[in-house]
Formats: sequence, structure tokens, C-alpha cells
Amino acid sequence: MRKFRKYTATALVAMMVAGMTMSGYQPADVSASQESEYIIVTKDKKSMKTVESKYNTMIDTQEQNTDLLKDENVLVSKMTAKEADIVNKDQKVVSVEKNTMVNASETESTTAAKEDQGTDSQWNLKSIHVDKAKDTATDEKVKVALLDSGIDYQEGLNVKERVNLIEDDNEFSPMFEDSSNHGTSIASLIVSNNGKVKGINKNVELYSARILDENKQAPISRVVEGIYWAIDKKVNIISISFGTNQYSEALKQAIDEANAKGILVIAAAGNQGENGTDNVEYPAAFENVVAVGSVDSKAEVSDFSSTGKEVDVVAPGEAVRATGAFGETMVTSGTSMAVPHVVGAASLLWQKDTNKSKDFIKDLLEESARNLGDKESYGNGLIDYEYAEKQYTKAEEQYEQGQDIELKDNTKTIKTYNNSSDENKVSGTWSAAGHQKYLTDNGVNIPAMKKGAIYADSDDSGVKGMTENPDFHGLYQRRHAGNEEVNYLASYRFMIKIGNEYGKGKTYTAVSKADIPGLTDTSYSRIRSMMANLQKKSFFKNYSNANKKAFVFGLAMHTATDAFAHSTFLYQNGWKAITHKDGEVIGADDSSVQKRRFTMAYRIERNNLYRYQGKRSDVAVCHDFHAAGDTDGSYYVDDSANKYYRIANISKYATQVKITDENVIKHYGMINISR
Repeated sequence: MRKFRKYTATALVAMMVAGMTMSGYQPADVSASQESEYIIVTKDKKSMKTVESKYNTMIDTQEQNTDLLKDENVLVSKMTAKEADIVNKDQKVVSVEKNTMVNASETESTTAAKEDQGTDSQWNLKSIHVDKAKDTATDEKVKVALLDSGIDYQEGLNVKERVNLIEDDNEFSPMFEDSSNHGTSIASLIVSNNGKVKGINKNVELYSARILDENKQAPISRVVEGIYWAIDKKVNIISISFGTNQYSEALKQAIDEANAKGILVIAAAGNQGENGTDNVEYPAAFENVVAVGSVDSKAEVSDFSSTGKEVDVVAPGEAVRATGAFGETMVTSGTSMAVPHVVGAASLLWQKDTNKSKDFIKDLLEESARNLGDKESYGNGLIDYEYAEKQYTKAEEQYEQGQDIELKDNTKTIKTYNNSSDENKVSGTWSAAGHQKYLTDNGVNIPAMKKGAIYADSDDSGVKGMTENPDFHGLYQRRHAGNEEVNYLASYRFMIKIGNEYGKGKTYTAVSKADIPGLTDTSYSRIRSMMANLQKKSFFKNYSNANKKAFVFGLAMHTATDAFAHSTFLYQNGWKAITHKDGEVIGADDSSVQKRRFTMAYRIERNNLYRYQGKRSDVAVCHDFHAAGDTDGSYYVDDSANKYYRIANISKYATQVKITDENVIKHYGMINISR
């Protein structure tokens, strides 16, 4: 058994001398008047109400996206250090601590758009022996909650349920939910079935809590809220690929509650390896969390991987291929990437019998691991799904008899792999800050394109809101101007042409209205006005021509994909609009409401990317709304029973933009509704 970080009597005395409590809270300098955000944990609901009332002049409760924190007697408030000191001394209060930030445990990343010579395909799956695991469908799926930056909608990357816990940020489309690409890449290693990156277990039921922002950071309070959300969803596993070196009583309480509910928590050890030893981050450092370190393709601990007595197991986390933004393959490193390998292997073992306890799965994983040496670097060793499965019955017998699981040592020879090409891509980029480089072989700056794709939904853009700014949100009419029609195909084409001009070193002024049939005077004016404002933004000024082009292509991508959220109709005793709220059918951004819409939108997204890469130069721009090669009815189908969605005026708008391809016109007609 490993040793855990505990507070000894000596340590407690030292903490008291230093003026600290078990919560990590430090009493204030009485002269301090600067406000910070604090987490207040009370003993129970009655205590919480009493504390709120008693200190109402001090406590300025911050609104959360859910009631989950208050349901667990947790308040988040802005206070001065002096006020926090006063509240902390109340006997009805368990702890008061600063609402510090956690950071994703990822290093720099790049993409790999093709199989590289000198790289072993799926070495990461082979090294833990899950590459040959059978895709066995089970009636009762293992439920995994991924607490991260969200998961972009992609084919072969299915999400059962999503929640966005980032305050004042409720309208992200699932197409571009993950602004940092961190959560998407981790999810792909667990469940992906897209033909590019193979996830470990496609039978997992995935729950996504968006808590990390575009900088891959979150306050502890949001992490705690995410854990309680996962508990509420009755998941089996919580996957955490971030950490902090600050102890948090509120975080510990949430982790303890998850464990009490039978949930297995698996977390990244952290990327502090180059800063010495004994630096495993929380929550991985807690005793009841599986702490995961990283190894490379030679089964050697990664330089960046945090070490210490808390490390439980290691898994591949260096130069691992995953799926990122827009379905592109990427190469990424960090203990973040090691975590999904353990989550995937645990889910495969658990789905054999979901009535097994989390302790059984945890012990089986650890006892079956291949010993690699130094415990503080490797813990129990490299996880080995194949060996764990072979030892499952023996472990089951021991566990049911109340014995500790003790298996014959895993003495299989460690096979090494040649991953030199991908390792060279990320060599020298390891850092705890984890900024992404992220370039494809074709020179696409994915972050610039992604920023463009989500820009129209930001307050900074000046064009947020589909009703006021339909040109940028795929809405077929200008509702604040007598329902004037807006040809979203023409708007898309206009932006693509503008993007191409930026790529040549020119600007939006190089494209005239005469170049864009079907574009109304109002749309022409509004899009130009937005581009004029964009050029004043410092980030855009500093972009290269290629990045400016990528950004504007992202704007166009948003417009095109949004059409399948904002201009669509569903038959419910008549055709009714699918909308956000106060409409006839709620669910514009809900991928479970006519998922076919999102399948189509994803094909448009890919067409846009291919066009940027020069792969569609021989195809008319407005054909990007068309899913070529539909042979099985996935995108267009005879729908005389009105089972599927319709999109407003796509046939009319196709005529206006001068589309002549008979097959495209036919397919557009199959999903058209006139409005």
C-alpha cells in the first residue's frame, strides 16, 4: 500500500504557528481591505442560512449556474481578508478559503494530419494492452463524467449530457463548446470512434461538465460544483485532468462525497516534474483519488510528470495522438492525457459487472500494473488492461471473501515503441503553463480558426445574438427589420471570399457586393461593418495573413453551422421552429434534438476546413453546405413521414447564389421548408 500525504501533529503545530488552518486559509492582516473571492463551507443548511444572515454585510454571495453548491452548504463570496477571518471563526463554519485556480495538466500541443514515418500507430493503446479489447456492447453502460473545458460535437464522439458551469457563458454551441480543445482531446481518448483516433471504450456513457475556461483554468468553487453535478448524475467515474498545489477543504469535501457515493475519481498527478520531487497536485494528492503520472513510448517517466508518494499508476501521456478542434488529429503531452487511458481501462473492467464497487476496480487496476521501479515516479506501475482482465476472476474471489487483492506480480516484458516523429514535434515544449502551438501540416492555425468560430457569440464581437445579427448566426430572417430575408448561403460565401483576401494580404474591401449573388444590401453593410470593427482589435492586427484568413473562415463556419440550429424546424402537429427559448420547440443547441442537424453541421465544418487547406478549390463555395458522398441516407432521405428536420429556404437561397449542380439542388430540396 502506498503512503499518503497526511497532516502530522508536528505539521499541524507548524501550520498553527504559520497562522494556517486545515483549510489552507490564512488569517488576515487587519489592515487588509482588498476583496477576493472565498469559499465558505458551513456545517449544514441551517448553519448556512444563519451565517448568510449574520454576516450579510460581509458576504456578497456570487451567483452560480446551478444550486449544487448551496445544496452542499457551500457559499462563494467576495470579501476582504479581514471579513474572511471573522467568518472563519464562527463555530457554524467548517472552513473559509480563497477561491484559488486550478490549471489543466497539459503541455504544449501540435497537430498531426497524417501518419508520420517513424511513428508507431496507437502505441499508447498497445502499451497498456487495450488495443485488442473487444467492443462489447453492454446493456448497462459505465457512466463517466469528464470535468474539463467541454467537448466539441464531432462524429464518433458521443456525449450523453452536457452542462456549462462557467458563469455568464450559457450560449455556446456544442459545435464549438471547447474553446481550448483540452476536453475534446481527452474525451477522444476515452470514447472516440471516428476512424482517426480510437478511443478505449466506445460503450462509455459520457457526461461533460464545462468548467475550464479558454485558458484551461477554473476556480476551485467551479470544480466543486462540477463534482456535485457528477454525483447528481450518478456516474461511476469522474475524470479530472487538472490540478492545483493548494490544499482545499471544499475540494476535499466534494471528493469525499463522491467516494461515499461509490464513484471512482481519477486525476492527473500534475506537470511539475521539472520542479523537483514530491509535487503531486490536488485532487490527485488526496488518498481516495487515483493519481496518474505520465510515461513515454519507452515506458520511461516523462520529465514533466509530477512525482511523489501519492502517485498510484502511470499511463501514456507524452506525444499522444488525440482528436482536437474540427475533428483534426493532434499530438499532445501532459498527465492530462495519461488520465483518460486509466479511465478507459477502468470502464472496460467495470462494464463486466457494474455492481462491483469502485474500490474493487481501483485495487484491480493498481495490483495488476506492471512494476517499473521507483514508487515515487511510477507508483504501482504502468496499467495493464489485459493482465487485469486475466486476473479479474481471482481478484473477484479475494474481494468477495473480504481479503485484500493480492495478485501474482505482472512480469510481462515491457515493449517499447518508436514514436520518435511525434515526440520530436513536442520536444522542448513542456511547461506547466501549457500554451498551445497547434499548427497542421497544411499551415492552419487551429486556435485562430477556433477563435473565429466562437467570436460571434462573445460580447466583444458586437454581433452577439441571432435576432439582432442574423448574418453571423445562420438565421434566415432579420426579425427586427420586418422579417427581411437573410440568405445564409450568401453570407457564408461573402465571409469565405473576405477570408481569402486576407490570406493575400488584402482586406474585406477587396470584395464587392456584385461578387456575391443573393446577398442583400443590409447583409453586405452589416458584415462589412463587423469586419471594420474587427480590424481595430489588437489580436487581429497582430495576426499573420494566414491567421487572419483562418479567423474569418472560422466566422464563416459559425454562420454555416448555426443555420442548422437557428433556421430549422421540427414536425409536431405542424412544422415548428427549433429555438433557444420562448419558442415552439426548445433545443436549438441541444444535440439530442434531431441529432441529424448536428451531423450535417459537422460535415459543413469539415468542408470549411478542407476549403481553407485548398482541398475544395474545384468545388463551389456554397456546396460546403452539402454532404457529398451520401450513400446510406445519413444526411438526405425521403422523409414523407415528417420524422426529421427541415431548414428554412435553403432551396430558394441556393437558386439565388446560382448553384446549378442537380445533385446538390436535389438534396437541398429534401431538407427544405419554405418560410
